[in-house]
Amino acid sequence: MRLLSLAALGVSTLALSGCSFFNGLMGQPTHHGANNHHNGGYYAAPNCGNRCVGGKQISKWNIEAGAGPDFIVGGDAITGGDTHQAFVGQQINSVSMQDAYDDAYSVGLGGSYMLNPNRKLTGQYIYSAASGQTNVLGTEVGAATPTNATLSDYESHGVEAGLRQYFTPRVIGQSVRYRPYVEGKLGAAYVDDISLSTVQQGNAASARTVDFYDGGWVPTAAGLVGVETPIFNRATLGIETGLRYTGALESANALPGQAPNLSGANNGSERWTVPLQIRGRYRF
Repeated sequence: MRLLSLAALGVSTLALSGCSFFNGLMGQPTHHGANNHHNGGYYAAPNCGNRCVGGKQISKWNIEAGAGPDFIVGGDAITGGDTHQAFVGQQINSVSMQDAYDDAYSVGLGGSYMLNPNRKLTGQYIYSAASGQTNVLGTEVGAATPTNATLSDYESHGVEAGLRQYFTPRVIGQSVRYRPYVEGKLGAAYVDDISLSTVQQGNAASARTVDFYDGGWVPTAAGLVGVETPIFNRATLGIETGLRYTGALESANALPGQAPNLSGANNGSERWTVPLQIRGRYRF
């Protein structure tokens, strides 16, 4: 997956734009470009029949790629308050997703289709991974010392479809121009099984690993804002952020048999993250 991350990060330097967009943004206005600037249509030039780059027709299809961190901001990993009350003297802590995991890293590859100069349909495959961190689980029944716990890595593969709306281009100084946008996405992700490894402090012989969440498909949704700027003909580079939701997994069916005192502690796993991605787009 390190190779996948590096590849996607390399591809993410590529992006797309239409001819009149570059005519306006790169300081080369034309009569047609001026009309498009007035109408907000920077990705099409109707008076030139979409033949604006080297005399070749520009497609409405784009390839896109992006990579960057996903900062975890919400969700519960361990729901200590839901454990069975029959185990007298036990105190299991609740642990948030933010404390249970390092911030995630995600890479994506997909495409988009221009509905009109200001709007695109998007589709993307997304891979995301986060490493588990060690936390104090609490004091288990019959234990003389607190128990440390570590969840296995959070790893997911998902697909999302969305709608992106562009706004009027802006300018910084005399030459740097950019175009803001907003985007909404819906999709689904397959999250791998998650296990819980525990060990009582000072008692290495107590170490054990139990099933905690069963892997499966969960819903995803995201609201994003970003900006794009042209880097060369047919290509743009952008940065985007927002809020992404990933749904909860099913509690592992095997946990009550493996560790009955922890039954109920696995009623969480939904996740809220703030992505920050460099995204590239190339138009054919």
